[in-house]
Amino acid sequence: MDGLEQAERLRDALGEIFCLTFVHGIEPVEALRRMGAYTDTFTELDPDDMRERQFSFDAGYPRMAGAVAVGEWTLVLEPEGFEAAGTLLAAMSRGTTALSVLRHDYAHPRFTYAVNGLETVTFDPEWMDSVWGAEPRRLHTQMRAVGLEPLDTGDQQELTENAVARALLLASVVTGVTATPEILTAPMQATQIEPWFTDAEPDGGALRANPAAGNPWWDALVEAIARASPTAKRAAALAETRRVADLLDLTATPGLAETLADAQAGQPAAVPMSSPLGRQVRDWRRLSSLATWAPIDPTTTMSEGERLHGNRLGWFTRILRGALHPDPDIAVRAALYPLGLEMEIIADQAAHQTALRHLQS
Repeated sequence: MDGLEQAERLRDALGEIFCLTFVHGIEPVEALRRMGAYTDTFTELDPDDMRERQFSFDAGYPRMAGAVAVGEWTLVLEPEGFEAAGTLLAAMSRGTTALSVLRHDYAHPRFTYAVNGLETVTFDPEWMDSVWGAEPRRLHTQMRAVGLEPLDTGDQQELTENAVARALLLASVVTGVTATPEILTAPMQATQIEPWFTDAEPDGGALRANPAAGNPWWDALVEAIARASPTAKRAAALAETRRVADLLDLTATPGLAETLADAQAGQPAAVPMSSPLGRQVRDWRRLSSLATWAPIDPTTTMSEGERLHGNRLGWFTRILRGALHPDPDIAVRAALYPLGLEMEIIADQAAHQTALRHLQS
């Protein structure tokens, strides 16, 4: 009970939305680098300072994270953030162990445990009807001990009381680390993060079978991808990237043509954030963030044309990141996702038919 009370205190101190990640044997700066840290933005900030920066138009509404070492573990806090609750955690765990606890009072909480690049245990602590991952029973004993016992088939589903606090307590039990408000509300090593520059699998936004979609474009693309060869998948992903680059007048971007050519030749096509293309991607991502958040910020103004341009650049960066992924199946599903949504400007019937021809070649 004392442990649960401490976890409740920590939950309340960190606010309505946060992601707390534990990474074993990794120093704070390295943990942040694994999240795509912009190395020129490292500084000492407390969570309130990070929140203020995240909600700043002048700063570009950056995603922020701070890290502090506690024993053999590094604790990474994303105030108002959730990046490490998705596929980024697997990338952070390569060569080690990492786990994250997400609180999001306007969506769903999540607990995820990853080992050496593999998501091992994941569940929603509020609704214990499903635990998934490579080894879903790996933490079963510890979960039961903190009141997060998975439901047996046929059991009536009920909302878990103090779900986020119990997930934080589980993190403490698994890691042996007691995270306190005093540690996590103090100034810490902080930076802007951008998962685009990591090797994590694109999180969400990928074409998958969805019987409820009711979209013939979506269904046709999913079926064609399932039948396509790896070579055809890569060709379709790169062709779509070039098409949208041309549509948005981006083909002359320094480094873009060379990077796409490397990907087409089967060579590594990573984009260092310090490269000319990397610096351009940083700018595109900033404009996309401005376009997303400025309309709900009463202190700023942004024209409709600027907002639409920023949104399109954001979609292009998602297409580009997908197309460069080393797995051709992941690449094509991420790159073609906007086509399935019939995205304004980016998608039309001709583009859809062109993508199908590449997949069927």
